[in-house]
Amino acid sequence: MLVTLRPAPPPTVPVLVAVRDLDTGAVPGPQDVRVARYPPGNAPQHVLRRHTDMQGRALAAAVRRGEPITDVRLVGPQLRGEPGGVALPVRFADADAARLLRPGDRVDVLAGPVADEVSSAVGGTRVGPAPARVVARGATVLARPADEQGRDGGLLILSVPPDVAAAIAGAATTSPLTYTLRGAPK
Repeated sequence: MLVTLRPAPPPTVPVLVAVRDLDTGAVPGPQDVRVARYPPGNAPQHVLRRHTDMQGRALAAAVRRGEPITDVRLVGPQLRGEPGGVALPVRFADADAARLLRPGDRVDVLAGPVADEVSSAVGGTRVGPAPARVVARGATVLARPADEQGRDGGLLILSVPPDVAAAIAGAATTSPLTYTLRGAPK
């Protein structure tokens, strides 16, 4: 009797990978990902391993076909804002400042004064520009789209109530927008 001895197969761990290119904001379902097997040392840190790990969560950034999906690629339902909220694209005047923000950050949106709001020393009590005004409090950053090179300002997608969206949109037509950071997400 001939017995062949083979070494045991090397150990692997499950890794969820995209089966096709997925856009920012997409909520991947089981048809969008598959389980691949990686050697333990080759699997990315904090990679998702089961379909239930991503259930109901949207992509914070686009994912390419074959790319492993890690926890930082997804935002949870809490980052979609309050019930009844809307997602609003907002272009901030300072692109470098906008690049500091990440999905989940909470910001107050401020509208700066426009040139005709500047006070003069003649007959006025104030010298210099009028103060910025707050047009939104506690807006949640949902996404920061890529490929914004060559554009003025920095684009962010914010979650806000519909009436606040109207206030921000109105202010953006006449004033440069900036933000103050309320703190990092929990």
